[in-house]
Amino acid sequence: MLNRLAIKNFAIIEDIEINFKEGMNVLIGETGAGKSIIIDALSLLKGEKSLFDKIRNGETKAIIEGEFYICDANLIKSINEEFDDLIEDNILNVSRTLDIQGKSIAKINYHTVPISVLRKIMERIIDIHSQHKNNAYFDDNKQINFIDEYLKKTNREEFITIMNNYQSSYQSYKDSLSKLEEMERIKNEIDDIDYLEYQYNELEKANLQENEIEEVESELKTLESFEEFSSLMKQFDDLYNEASNNLYSAKKVISNVKNEQFDKDIQRFIETYYEMEDAHETIMSSFSKCAENLSRIDYLKNRKALFASLKRKYGSTTEEILQKFKTIKEQIDLLNDYEYSLQEQQKEIERNKEKCQSIADQISSIRRQASINLEKLVNKQIHDLLLENADFKIDINKIEINKLGNDAITFMIQANKGGKYLPISQSASLGETSRISLAIKNVFNDLNPVETIIFDEIDTGISGRVALATSKKLHEISLHSQSIVISHLASVACSGDHHYFVSKKVENDITKTHIKEL
Repeated sequence: MLNRLAIKNFAIIEDIEINFKEGMNVLIGETGAGKSIIIDALSLLKGEKSLFDKIRNGETKAIIEGEFYICDANLIKSINEEFDDLIEDNILNVSRTLDIQGKSIAKINYHTVPISVLRKIMERIIDIHSQHKNNAYFDDNKQINFIDEYLKKTNREEFITIMNNYQSSYQSYKDSLSKLEEMERIKNEIDDIDYLEYQYNELEKANLQENEIEEVESELKTLESFEEFSSLMKQFDDLYNEASNNLYSAKKVISNVKNEQFDKDIQRFIETYYEMEDAHETIMSSFSKCAENLSRIDYLKNRKALFASLKRKYGSTTEEILQKFKTIKEQIDLLNDYEYSLQEQQKEIERNKEKCQSIADQISSIRRQASINLEKLVNKQIHDLLLENADFKIDINKIEINKLGNDAITFMIQANKGGKYLPISQSASLGETSRISLAIKNVFNDLNPVETIIFDEIDTGISGRVALATSKKLHEISLHSQSIVISHLASVACSGDHHYFVSKKVENDITKTHIKEL
């Protein structure tokens, strides 16, 4: 539920704060006073596209803040599990800041979040419903989603299981089609199998091992640097051996000195002598091991030269060249046995398609049964809205399998008895459109209530008894979800629990929007 909405420097709104309440909140006021601007501000909190052109003239930034109290414990649990305990004490503070530099910042409970995260969370909390035909109920391509949403609420386990099975099978089918396309592409692109075989033989003869290029280059670099200092090592060994003989004699002589005054220093000299001997032995041992590997330099240089040739033709790393070798082998195998491979791949496609078709038929059967129930629910709502002679019907036709199955679903309406059933997207009367849209909204909100629903001039095109029936229906919805209704009709406003008057005034040649609770 939206507790508080604060808007600053947005369009003609300088600085307002609205405290909404449970039930049906009605915004009234003349056209152009700023009611729709409030809806635009709420759209930003919902994660809609930034409206930088709405920053108030002369200001550098616009700020919209909303405080929501989340009643649904399951919703809180779901959000907290997905977004690291984002909600505490049922409160969700949401803000959106736009500046004239084109920067948009979204925050939830004072933590900056990407717009995608804001949108993902807020779509569960707030719903903006318009009377216009471009809403999702009137989009023929999206109507199938509402059938599936209904099934997820009424037949959850069975439907989700079968849809998961279908998605897995459909992916296998798409993969097998892609493999066939790849086979045909390779066949069409390969002009000379002799050249392929030449490449294959060259790579096979090279006998390249995993990571070999990088290892050879590293070892060769080490050995080549060793060549540079090997003469110095030999010179060091000769000089040390010459000095070592004299040091040994000196050690032997000093060891015969027996005087407590010199004992400590003599012992230090002897220890140093042995340390020098040990260090020399260690250095020369390491040198000897390196010298043993010097014989590999010619081999490594030859391998490096070979690798340079391979890298020019097949790739810059061992991994790339080995992958090229694998690809060439696959292409040769494909060409040598193309007709057989083609037939096998086509058989696999048919098997996968038949499996998809079978599961899709099961899904279609479930949808048809669900559609009967959904038609009854929607028709009840439509008749309550004084479309007594209208009839809502869900048309299901078979099409080629796709990611959702093999159904094309269209919401149809018969406006008058004996008339034609037409897609609701083609219904002529804006008043009828408003009521049909409201009827469907009521059905789905009963199944899965959102915290707050905004109705943006849902009463356009209606009057009299129809407007009063619409008013009662809006109030019914507000018993399950807080509703905020923009209306120009007294017969709609009369059902509201709370009323807010939106007006605008010119102050110092600047137009400002004001709002007050009545």
